[in-house]
Amino acid sequence: MLFSMGNTQNKLKSICWTVTLFLILNPVVTTVLLVLYLVFSETYTSSQIIYISLFAAVFAVLTNLSITMGYHRLFSHKSYEAHPVLQALLLFIGAGAFQGSALKWSSDHRLHHRFEDTDKDPYNIKKGFWHAHMGWMMKHETVSLPIHAPDLEKNKLVKIQNDYYIVWAVGVGYILPLLVGMALGNAFLGLMLAGGLRIFLTQQSTFLVNSLSHMHGKSTYSEEKTARDSIIVTLLTHGEGYHNFHHQFQFDYRNGIRWYHWDPTKWSIQVAYLLGLAKKLKTVNVSEILKARLSTESKKFQTTQFYEEKLLPIKNKIIESQLRFEELKTQYKQAGQDRIRSIRHEMDMLSVDIKVNMQIWRQLMKAAPQEVRIK
Repeated sequence: MLFSMGNTQNKLKSICWTVTLFLILNPVVTTVLLVLYLVFSETYTSSQIIYISLFAAVFAVLTNLSITMGYHRLFSHKSYEAHPVLQALLLFIGAGAFQGSALKWSSDHRLHHRFEDTDKDPYNIKKGFWHAHMGWMMKHETVSLPIHAPDLEKNKLVKIQNDYYIVWAVGVGYILPLLVGMALGNAFLGLMLAGGLRIFLTQQSTFLVNSLSHMHGKSTYSEEKTARDSIIVTLLTHGEGYHNFHHQFQFDYRNGIRWYHWDPTKWSIQVAYLLGLAKKLKTVNVSEILKARLSTESKKFQTTQFYEEKLLPIKNKIIESQLRFEELKTQYKQAGQDRIRSIRHEMDMLSVDIKVNMQIWRQLMKAAPQEVRIK
């Protein structure tokens, strides 16, 4: 009995009540007050609901972008460089997400990548869905992890946001929606819809990257990592759901590498680049991406004779052609007029060669299970 009581007391002491109560009370209080107001009050109009809801939706999109484009790809991974104006904007809106300061968020996230799926990973998925989703933020041991991001601590804007985080968070997260709601005719709806409800929904979508994207989806580039490519999470988080790619190539400013991949964060960074607000966008060579993808696709056959005789030669041809293509692409940018035509011709030939060999690869992969059984 005494042991049980002591164990319970230890568990209660391990809980970070500030974070826990906020994560619980914000959505509960917001929902209850909003429902009661909409049911029993007659002081609002349908136009107020429509306009404030539209503002809340836009603000929610900007909130998520401040996390994905700012906290994540800019500050955590330094996958591009941003003008101070863009940094300030991302830090300002990001504070209203109530996910901590950019300094703390980035420090924890770097630990997640450095110690992925180990006990030192703050949101280790091997401790369960709940832990990775929200549970880790409710514990003192993970919430109070020391900050180790010396490069960010030298950034004056990041440091200011961290030092005055609570002021920024309350101001942007609640007071700003209240003031906008007031300007649109209903301060209370502004506070509830663009404040509390927006915070809850954007938090939950972000949290899914740490939980759902480490449990369900495709292992396109690495089967060793728990991170998965999840279309559901991708749609909810402006492209962050291409998580297997991200964990394999974490410094690439893109998560969705194809033009048709849903990655509004990537597109926003590209727009910022065109406006002169972003520079030095980091990307991984296509040859490296191809190598990872082909290795993952053929992994289950790599100990077979079929792989050695048929798959490996085609894989090597594809990678060699792509490497040569990238080499020529660099030469093309620096070549004089006398060399451009011949380089262009060789690049066209290599493109055809890559496409043909990729078709052969796909055909072999379809035939592989049957061929392996025959062997």
